[in-house]
Amino acid sequence: MTVGALDGPRRPLSRVLLQVTLLLTLSLGVVAAVVQLWIDLRQEKDAVEVSASEFLASVAPSAASAAYNFYDPAAEQVVEGLFTQRAIKGVTIVNEGRVMIERVRDLTPTLPSIGSITHADEVTLSQTLVVPPEVGINAEIGSISIIVDRSVVAPAIVNRMFSYFLLATFKNFVLGLILIALVYGALARHIITIADIARRWRPETGRIKVPPPPDFLRDTELDLLGNQIRELSNTALRYIQKLDESRQAAEQSNYELSERSQVLTEAVETRTAELEAVNARLKHLVERDGLTGLYNRRYFDQKAADMFAACTQQGQSLGVLMIDVDHFKAYNDFYGHQPGDQVLQRIGEILSDIADDTGATVARYGGEEFVALTSEADLSSARLAARIHTALARANLEHQRSLIASRVTVSVGAAASDPAGGGPRGIEALLSAADEALYEAKRTGRNRTVASTGEIRGRAKEQQLATRTIVEAIERCEFEPFLQPQFDLTTGELSGAEALVRWRKPSGQVLTPGAFMAEASAARLVPLIDALVVTKIAAFLREIEGQGLSLPRLSLNATADGLADQAYIESAVALAQASSTALAIELHETVLLDAPQEERLKTLGALRAAGAAIEIDDFGTGRTSILALMAIAPERLKIARELVMPANDKVKHRKVLQNVIGIGRALEVEVVAEGVESAQIAETLVSLGCPIQQGFYHGRPCALGEFSSLYGALMRPLPTAA
Repeated sequence: MTVGALDGPRRPLSRVLLQVTLLLTLSLGVVAAVVQLWIDLRQEKDAVEVSASEFLASVAPSAASAAYNFYDPAAEQVVEGLFTQRAIKGVTIVNEGRVMIERVRDLTPTLPSIGSITHADEVTLSQTLVVPPEVGINAEIGSISIIVDRSVVAPAIVNRMFSYFLLATFKNFVLGLILIALVYGALARHIITIADIARRWRPETGRIKVPPPPDFLRDTELDLLGNQIRELSNTALRYIQKLDESRQAAEQSNYELSERSQVLTEAVETRTAELEAVNARLKHLVERDGLTGLYNRRYFDQKAADMFAACTQQGQSLGVLMIDVDHFKAYNDFYGHQPGDQVLQRIGEILSDIADDTGATVARYGGEEFVALTSEADLSSARLAARIHTALARANLEHQRSLIASRVTVSVGAAASDPAGGGPRGIEALLSAADEALYEAKRTGRNRTVASTGEIRGRAKEQQLATRTIVEAIERCEFEPFLQPQFDLTTGELSGAEALVRWRKPSGQVLTPGAFMAEASAARLVPLIDALVVTKIAAFLREIEGQGLSLPRLSLNATADGLADQAYIESAVALAQASSTALAIELHETVLLDAPQEERLKTLGALRAAGAAIEIDDFGTGRTSILALMAIAPERLKIARELVMPANDKVKHRKVLQNVIGIGRALEVEVVAEGVESAQIAETLVSLGCPIQQGFYHGRPCALGEFSSLYGALMRPLPTAA
């Protein structure tokens, strides 16, 4: 605030005191007058009501006589008499339930309208009419009621109230003037003097000199105020001197701080640049896949949802491609994980280049799976998929383990949203449709692009339904082992049995693996089924051991998923160690590669160490090499039924069968023939050197209880303790 602004007060204290005092005294006078007016008016209203009530009681006999005689003129006289009272507004006489007479008149208010206090204040008073005494009968014949407006009071009370109001107001006005004279003369004048001195004071004028107050104000707050103002001026002068000294020191410090601030600014700018680089790196780590540099799944899901919403709002189609590297697991197993990562990085570079050219959004969705998004404004899904196949073919990444090409290829599933609402609804449904189309591309040969159709989506729903049904069946333990016997025809003895899984539905229907194994395998449910089979086999073996019996040998089928499932391996090892029955693990020939994995051989070694034998099932239908067979070193080869069944009809098959048996002998491996369905084939196999046989001719697969009943006598008794 400038000094000029303090030259003088904008509102003199005398005027303020005058206004406040007059306003206060007048307000108090008005309030007191209004309160007294209201009290007087209430009393007058009550008096009006009492007067009307008394007058009503006085005319009730006349009204009763008029009502009893049904004499209307007399009733009119009663009404006229009541209307002599200025506050009575209406009269009603009822005779035996019928209105005999009813009159209402308009009343002029006594007071002008000044709010709710003078509004009409109507009350209704009633009096019962009885038979006149001269008749000699005491009975009610009707009633008389009046409407009284209590706001119609006598003019005298009105004049008295307004006189009091004016007198109270004038009295308070005079009192206010007296107060102003006393307060201003004794107090305000000295306060104004002090304020004027303080207003005009400047540091260069020295100490403030405040005159003493009048004698009757000595040693009061006013005297103390003057002393404090003098002390404040002294203190202000001292602080002003110190401020001058501080100002000079501050100017020197500001110069030094300016130099330091420049250094600090440069350091902050450097640190800010470093933080921005770190934030950019963190953003890259959050959004990008660490191996390929493409967007990761988390960021892609968010981006896909945003793009789907934008395309839907703009009436455009959004295309999705699910991309999966064909036979990548075989590539990893053969070449190793580091070359596998390099292949994924190369594919990521190819997809990134295509994305830069086409405006597509590409991400690594997990493992060897990638995903691409494109709107119809940039590029159609079909053209984008064709570019991916072409670019990957040009890269010519060698793949010796692929079953479809000598180079790395991909399978692509495509799906597109329909702005008209005919396609998948929502980004999740769109991604699911592309994934279903990818599965169809793999199922129909790989290295191709398949677009989502209603038929494919319907088949996927059927697959989901079948999977859910199998899961529920597993939860209800509906899968159980059936045993098919194996016989040694040289001795005629039961040489063992193979456990075959069956699905016994609640209806009693029993399904073979052909009815459910494909769906279970696709859904990775086979290890759960195998675990259920192992559990029930273990219970069966404990049961027959409780009867003093054991099987010479029991074979369990193991799938690729089962060999990779640690829980299944542990349960098989526990069964082999706990049972007196010799346990064998059957591996289908198609489960094995030409060069068995190191981990697979390690798993087989753990099973052997627990006492389980290894068998190769369906030998002759796969592509296992002799070297792989020697590496596995199985204890048994089971010749596939496709080689056994036509042995009697075709010389060529008989020679092949003889050579397969010869391979087993050369490798010192026991050979078992399955699929034996006639006595002739059984005799032929014996003549070729294969007496251990399995097939419908020797016995069909049957439930565990039935197997005990049929073959319990042929089982081996447990050795007795010495």
